[in-house]
Amino acid sequence: MNDYNIMSNFFNPQDLYPQAQKKDMKMGQGELGTPQEGYTLGNLFIQTYIPYKNDMPQKLIAHNEQEALFLEMSEAAFAAHELNLYLDIHPQDQAKLNLFNQYRKKANELRTQYENQYGPISIDANVLNNSPFLWEQLAFPWEGGKK
Repeated sequence: MNDYNIMSNFFNPQDLYPQAQKKDMKMGQGELGTPQEGYTLGNLFIQTYIPYKNDMPQKLIAHNEQEALFLEMSEAAFAAHELNLYLDIHPQDQAKLNLFNQYRKKANELRTQYENQYGPISIDANVLNNSPFLWEQLAFPWEGGKK
């Protein structure tokens, strides 16, 4: 048996990060934060969030309808991705699987809505069926919106 296997059996994050504080988990979904909280912190699993030094996450603010839709889509996609990673090692957790499917469905719906209103953001966009190079003609939210 190698050292990794021995250590993985006894690993406790609190031993490595004693400064980590457990938060009141009345928000979000049990030990999960909301998609907005997870996206802001970079970690949907709030109990495992450990701030880097004195870093304070910044709340993202949308300045127009396009940015608001893009942000909401990004938050839902982030939550789905975090749960997908969790389910890789906890495939029997039916509650998290249900939540994953809710966030995945929401992210896909928001992406379709965004692409129909503002143009493609991925190679899989249905709007590319009629105009495969439409993405070259449009500006992304971080570029100021439509050209």
